[in-house]
Amino acid sequence: MINTNEGFSSMSLHLQTGFDEKGAPLYKDKSYSRVLPSAAQDDVYAVGEALASLSSYQLHHIQLTNREDLTRI
Repeated sequence: MINTNEGFSSMSLHLQTGFDEKGAPLYKDKSYSRVLPSAAQDDVYAVGEALASLSSYQLHHIQLTNREDLTRI
């Protein structure tokens, strides 16, 4: 039997850093770990927007990755 425990989530900010020589957008990711899995998505997004506002780059999107730890009982 397998036991499942919620682990910490992580949040990645996908930031547009500029354009290449052909005019295609360039992106850079900034990741933050140890996001509580109980955090509401609206709250995570608001924190992501606040963190992105400290950067000189434009926020393209936020990715939230949830983690589960599996152990054999």
